[in-house]
Formats: sequence, C-alpha cells, structure tokens
Amino acid sequence: MKKNLMQKISAIAILSIIVASCSSKQEQVETQDKEINVQVQQVKTEEVEQIYDFTSTIEPKVKNYITSAGGTRIEKIYVEVGDRVVKGQTLVKMENTNLATAQAQLNNLEADLNRIKALYASGGTSKQTLDQLQTQYDVTKKNVQNLQENITLTSPITGVVTMKNFDNGDVSGSQPILQVMQISPVKLKFAVNESLYTKVKIGMPVKAKVEVFGEEEFSGRISLISPTIDPMTRTFYVEAEFTNANSKLRPGMYGKATLNLGKANNIVIPDKSLIKQNGTNDKYVYVLQQNNTVEFRKINVGKRLSDKYAVLDGLNEGEKVVVSDYSKLKNGAKVKVVK
Repeated sequence: MKKNLMQKISAIAILSIIVASCSSKQEQVETQDKEINVQVQQVKTEEVEQIYDFTSTIEPKVKNYITSAGGTRIEKIYVEVGDRVVKGQTLVKMENTNLATAQAQLNNLEADLNRIKALYASGGTSKQTLDQLQTQYDVTKKNVQNLQENITLTSPITGVVTMKNFDNGDVSGSQPILQVMQISPVKLKFAVNESLYTKVKIGMPVKAKVEVFGEEEFSGRISLISPTIDPMTRTFYVEAEFTNANSKLRPGMYGKATLNLGKANNIVIPDKSLIKQNGTNDKYVYVLQQNNTVEFRKINVGKRLSDKYAVLDGLNEGEKVVVSDYSKLKNGAKVKVVK
C-alpha cells in the first residue's frame, strides 16, 4: 500500500518537472520570437565641413643642449632655469688652464714662423722647413680656437633656459650643462590618417586649444608634412607652428589641434542613434535589416554637428538606424518599426 503511494507521488513529481520544463522552453521561444518596438530614421547624405581634431603636446620650435667638448671643470654658470637668453649670449665659462697653455704655445710658434719667413725670404732656410713650421702653427691655432669655443659657451638661439644639470666647480664631462628652448614660436606635432594625405597642405591654418586655458583658441599654420606613411598605423606626421608671441603656450602643455579641410558630402546620423562602447573609442549603431531584425554595426564617425554626427564609413545612404530606446536590443533581435 505504502509502496504504491510512493510510486504515485514520484510519478506526479516527474510529470510536474516535465510540464515546468516544457512551459519554460515555450516561454523562451515566445520571448525570442517577440518583436521589440523601435523607431528608425533613414540616413542621408549632407554637405558638411570636414573638421578633424588631433591631440598632441606643445613642443619647442628648437631645443639645444649646451655642452663643453673639453670636459673640463665649470668655472662659472651665468644663468638659471627660467632665464630668457638671446642668441650669442654667454651662458657658461669653463676653466682655461689648457687654453692658456695652448695660447702660449701658439704665440711662440707665431714668433718662430715670422723669423723663418724672414730667413726664407733671404735664402737662409729651405721651403720644407717653412712649410713644416707653418703646418704646426695652423694645427695649434685650430686647437686654440676649439678650446676658446669650449671655454666660453654661448646660446645658439633666443629662448629660455629649461634645464641646469651642474653647479660652479663641477666637472661636466660629456653631459649637457644647460638646455635652452625656443618657445616663440612653438609647434604641435600630430598623426593624421593616410586618407587625408592629399588634402593637407603646407601653410594650411590650424586652430589649437590647451587644457590650461580652457576655450581660448590659438592660431597657427602647418609648417611640415612628413613625406612618408607609417606602415603600422597608416598615418603620417604633421607639424603646426604657432607664433606664441605672448609666450602663453609652454612646452609640455596638453593640446588639441583642429583642421578644417573644407566641405564634402557625408552620411549623417542623429546623435541619439549612436552607441558608445564603454572603455573604448568604438562607436556602434543598430541598423534595420530587410527581415525586420537589427544588426549591431561598428562605424567610424567624424565631427559632431549639433545634434548629428558625420559618418566616415560603416553606413550606406538609405539605410535605417534605430533612434529609440535600444537597451532591450541585441544583434539579430526581431523588431517592429513604429512611428
């Protein structure tokens, strides 16, 4: 009796599990087949300004390291970091022990050379003797000139002292004693996609903003275009020069350069259709397919135009993108287009 009851209870339990499983599968099928209401908008081509932004860091026009080839002891450094200097200004004086010795030797050779020249003119010595002494004098004179250049170190540019590595009395060796930067003008160097290579020209105007000055805009021009394309990144480098007459722009500042390459026809989409993937710079849209499903498609967008975006590639004119709430959508989802 008890055995039959247990068998009946087990059968009922198994039947319940089967019914629940079938019901769950049916619900999943119904959920998968359920159409999601969406609103779409057909994309079209418009004439838009071709504006491109590039991030970069302000760099000096010229950067020089002040070094003594003699490697002797520093007698005096006349400037400090932050000082403005002009081209030709004396920055450092090195000890002149070697110079004094070489100069004395040169003076003696000059006296000997004048005496030998007089003897040669009167036939008292040979041409070979005169030539040998002349060569010795020329070599010593060149050595003195080199020592003089490395004893008194001057600035090759007008700029600002940006680094000082030694103090008076130190032996610099081959290391730079100072660094001088020309910060008027300055330059921005940035990478441009190779598709724009034929559109970027020397002298083209460039606008720039730096974080520290907010929305203040600076005007410059393209001064250099790399003659080669990087095969790894498919980009080429461009340099833009800014006069920086007021010296507000300083090397190391983070900036953004903006190029306006004229007008061209571009596909545009409403900003509410664009999906930005977290943690990346990738942009996507849901594109309506003929079988009333949606494709989650990656696109390449350009400049934002008020409430629209210019699309550089990834969409064709006439396609329709979802513009309503797409939080319930996924790639391949079935949809019903509503007004």
